[in-house]
Amino acid sequence: MTTERPVRARVGWGAAGIALIVLGGVVIWRTQARAAGLPEESGMMAGLLVRGVTFVFLGGGAWCLVRAGRRRG
Repeated sequence: MTTERPVRARVGWGAAGIALIVLGGVVIWRTQARAAGLPEESGMMAGLLVRGVTFVFLGGGAWCLVRAGRRRG
């Protein structure tokens, strides 16, 4: 049985989603140039790590925003 999700919970999910997406953008902005400046193999691995972490932040943020948009929980 599903019930109506309270507005406060939906606002919380939305705020968390926006925060995760912004944090993912900051991670890219702050670390991408540093990773590119490393030697060849280290730079490639660091770049993959940065992209993986960013994917987790952006995906998690999108998931939170979808949960915020759903009225039923």
